[in-house]
Amino acid sequence: MDSFFGIGMPELVLILVIAGIVMGPERIGVAARWLGKTSAQLQSISRSFVNQLNAELDGIKDADEIRGALNDMQDLRNQVEQLKQELISVSNTAVRDSKGTSKETQEELKRTIAPPTLLKNVEEPPVQPIEPLAEEDLPKRLDVPDDPE
Repeated sequence: MDSFFGIGMPELVLILVIAGIVMGPERIGVAARWLGKTSAQLQSISRSFVNQLNAELDGIKDADEIRGALNDMQDLRNQVEQLKQELISVSNTAVRDSKGTSKETQEELKRTIAPPTLLKNVEEPPVQPIEPLAEEDLPKRLDVPDDPE
């Protein structure tokens, strides 16, 4: 961001020149001193605020409550990890059991649905080819008069 409150460098120089003409040489020195003191006070206030904030944050880092909360969080993480492992082992056991059950079911189905074994000693009669029919054996055509409508 190259501007201050939407005012660029050329506009700022123009404002300072106009302020210098309006105030005159005597009051420019007083205004500059006032601006310097005010900016120094603002910097001092901001430094003290940052120092106080850092001190508070350092005090909180050493507090026993925070340590206890961190320990509780670690315990919860461990419990969640244990639950996750239990869930995985239970699901693996269920998968293994279902695979065994499916194999047993397939074997049982093969035994119950299989067609009965046919006697292999019985000879099948030979297949005789079909002879075409003669024209006398076919049905005769019927003459149907045309419909007048």
